Amino acid sequence: MVRTFYKIRENSFFQAFVIGVIIFSALLVGTTTYDIDPQYHLILSFLDYGVTIFFVIELSIRFLGEEKKSEFLKDGWNLFDTIIVTVSLIPLGAGNSALLLRLLRVFRVLRLISFIPELRILIEALLKSLPRIGYVCLLLFIILYIYAAFGSILFGEADPSRWKDIGTSVITLVQVMTLSSWEQVMLPMQEKFWWAWVYFYTFVALGAITLLNLIIAVLVDVMSEDKENKKI
Repeated sequence: MVRTFYKIRENSFFQAFVIGVIIFSALLVGTTTYDIDPQYHLILSFLDYGVTIFFVIELSIRFLGEEKKSEFLKDGWNLFDTIIVTVSLIPLGAGNSALLLRLLRVFRVLRLISFIPELRILIEALLKSLPRIGYVCLLLFIILYIYAAFGSILFGEADPSRWKDIGTSVITLVQVMTLSSWEQVMLPMQEKFWWAWVYFYTFVALGAITLLNLIIAVLVDVMSEDKENKKI
């Protein structure tokens, strides 16, 4: 019996079908954000119940296909899927509770991670690299703080709306760092201070390019180490 359920669980067609249902459930939740004719609400409710029942059956197949049942929930991904499915079983009520449950049902799309190995590798690498990324973020904060202090001192009187204090300067520099219309921040200062380009270009080079790429490099390094360890 266990072997039968294991074969079903590992079947590529079954896994592809589950992925399709997960995507469909995400689209189903998305339809609730539109103004839909009331006559379709009942249809959508039945479809939602159908998806929930399928998830329960699919999770049961995975559990029954596990040789060591006691080890099932010790796997982080199985525990994650179980929590998502359990939350989906709670009937939608009215008021704030219904809103909360609708928000939680959006998380059903995250089940894609447990079914697509490449996504699992990315998430696991991200979690393993958090300590290193933490140090990179600390360095980024130090650079951001220094430039914010300089910006407040240099440009505070020229443009108080963006540089009046260090807190406002940090917000301005975050906009510059994301390269979101950053020229609108730089050009007014460039007109008043010819040397302002040095300040902005060095910050963009350090913050938006070097350090953010360093975070990507950390992720790639962790993924490479994990791949080498699995080979060993």
